[in-house]
Amino acid sequence: MSNAAIDGGIYCNGRTYAEHCAWIDSLNADETLILHAPAGYRYTLVEISDLKRVLQAEIPAEYRLQFLEFLDRESARWGEEIIASIAPMCDAGAEIVREAQKLGAKQALDAFAKFDVFSAFCALNPSLLEALRMRDNMRIYSTTGEN
Repeated sequence: MSNAAIDGGIYCNGRTYAEHCAWIDSLNADETLILHAPAGYRYTLVEISDLKRVLQAEIPAEYRLQFLEFLDRESARWGEEIIASIAPMCDAGAEIVREAQKLGAKQALDAFAKFDVFSAFCALNPSLLEALRMRDNMRIYSTTGEN
């Protein structure tokens, strides 16, 4: 059995262990926050941003209600301020979403959560990164012990 950390084999994302450690060390604070954010946080933020984009269009009332109920549930988990801070997705972000959705639902969510893809979403919509910062601060400084 091979141990990539010891034998110099591929460890993660096509990098050896030493290369991967060097890559992590090269990240700035925002990139480190993205790297350590749970995958579920990443794809949820993308979905919320995309949903806010959809809500800007004329859609049937029953769909609008379902989408607003979803945002309300997420507000309970994330906090109203965080959900309110997320801007609707731009056209370029929507194109990435459409391409990822061609992979199927689960694979699309996995794609949204990948470091490089989520970083691209953050570059297009900085409110996603700000929401992560706010969530991280909420988790760290919570007085209730709930995250």
